[in-house]
Amino acid sequence: MQRNRIGKRLVKFAAGATFFVASALVGPQGVRAEVGAYLLFDMSDGTVIAKHRASTPWYPASLTKLMTAYVTFQSVEDGALKMTSPVKISAQARQQPPSKMGFPLGTVITVETALRIILTKSANDVSLALAEAVGGTSANFMAQMNDAAASLGMDSSYFDNPHGLPNAKQVTTARDMAVLMRALAEDFPNYADFFDMGGVRLGQRTLRNHNRLIRQFRGADGMKTGFICASGFNLAATATRGQVRLGAVVLGGVTSRERDERTAELLAKGFEAVENGGAVALNGFGKLHTPVALAPVVGRRSTRGKVKLLPAASEETVDLRPVVCGAKRRVTRYDAGVVADFDEFLKMRQAARGWEAERERRRRKQAEVLAAPRQVVVRRAKAELKPMMPAHGVLRALGEADLIPAGWSSDVAVVFPQKHPTRKTRPPVILAAAEFAPEDWIPSAMRPPPNPLTRAGLRNDLPPEPPRLPFSYLEPSVAKAPIPIKIGGADTARPKPLSGAVIGGGPPPLPRSRPELDLSPSDDGTEGSEPELALSQPAERPPQGTPTPPAQSAPERN
Repeated sequence: MQRNRIGKRLVKFAAGATFFVASALVGPQGVRAEVGAYLLFDMSDGTVIAKHRASTPWYPASLTKLMTAYVTFQSVEDGALKMTSPVKISAQARQQPPSKMGFPLGTVITVETALRIILTKSANDVSLALAEAVGGTSANFMAQMNDAAASLGMDSSYFDNPHGLPNAKQVTTARDMAVLMRALAEDFPNYADFFDMGGVRLGQRTLRNHNRLIRQFRGADGMKTGFICASGFNLAATATRGQVRLGAVVLGGVTSRERDERTAELLAKGFEAVENGGAVALNGFGKLHTPVALAPVVGRRSTRGKVKLLPAASEETVDLRPVVCGAKRRVTRYDAGVVADFDEFLKMRQAARGWEAERERRRRKQAEVLAAPRQVVVRRAKAELKPMMPAHGVLRALGEADLIPAGWSSDVAVVFPQKHPTRKTRPPVILAAAEFAPEDWIPSAMRPPPNPLTRAGLRNDLPPEPPRLPFSYLEPSVAKAPIPIKIGGADTARPKPLSGAVIGGGPPPLPRSRPELDLSPSDDGTEGSEPELALSQPAERPPQGTPTPPAQSAPERN
């Protein structure tokens, strides 16, 4: 009985090990990924310039914080609170998964500080604390978010939390996000700097904005990134050049690089399209197995109407968890790198085209050579062969020019083996072809004809194929000074509805004896980066005898 149990365990272990090894060998699927939905539009009047699945339901992830900011700005403008009003970290806020600041229970920051943190660091604990401060309770704040969405005409959006962590009920569309972006710009122009921050500095910590377009795209001035496994990498971005301000929403990137590159491409081509009236086409979009070719902004742009006139969602919400966070994540066209210099990109494309032309020329020439009649060398007459025949038979002549290796030379054209000193050899019997061959049979040549591909110069391999990296519309990073923020400094007088205690809900977590570490991956998709200290001041120490809670695995970040 014991042996049977051990045997079954070994079989299970072997099967699991085989599956693991097989999965490791297979690796990522050889299918290129592509962003799931995008919408490019004019921020001034909402004119749609380019779109793809703009009305498809999507999980917003941290794009939710744009609505959190909208409701907060609205409360400030209505006089319900001030930018200096206090935001207190409650028990429920402190329990939120990363990305988070990890402030100790009871930490007080201002509304302005909270907004700047959630729009750069995208901290979920601060988002919930801000929601509780603005709405009195998180449930009240959710009602305010959905009321605002309805009043703005975001017909396909619903919010069930203030930060965008995974929630099956929380959905939006690229169209609705564009409506919200325009509302933020039109209703609260005085708060535009909240979306244009390079980062914030809290004590000795510097929190860089997750939106890399702020640093790497000329004219970029907002707004927000987002990521959960189900949504992929999302980005809502704006940029201004001259008198034109454009907005772009990109949803469902498999990597942050793919999302950022596609957004930058949309905006760059959008400015060109506004100037020359051409149609925007993304490089290689939809042609997942072909090399990326430069898609210029040419032709005449068709009328696509306004953002608000786009239809409401009519499909099921897209879930990208298996594609983005599964064991076989798809590769993107940017995984091998990009070309940042346009002249270098043109040279690379010219080299690739030359290589393709040479490959096609060789293919056609090879087909022509192989289709041509083969050269036939008829066997010499018996009288001609006698001088070359040793006792044991005919020996094939060596040294034919087409068969001699390069650099080889010899004075001996035909080599005969030495006769055995004692053994008698019988002369070979040479039969005439007619005695054993059909009438239409042609004897084989004494010397093989040269390879026709060698004569045509087609035996050598092509040189390695030149790289085909896509052109990057992102520019070299430009440093932007972070905005200093601080803990505390809030007004003692709390305007309504901020009077009274903030309701957190749930038992308060046990304080830790040392600062927490946020070990979640950064929003740019990189893993293994140095973790940030989650506290900017000494943490509370637990009373003596209090057991330390067990460490928990880091949940999915937003």
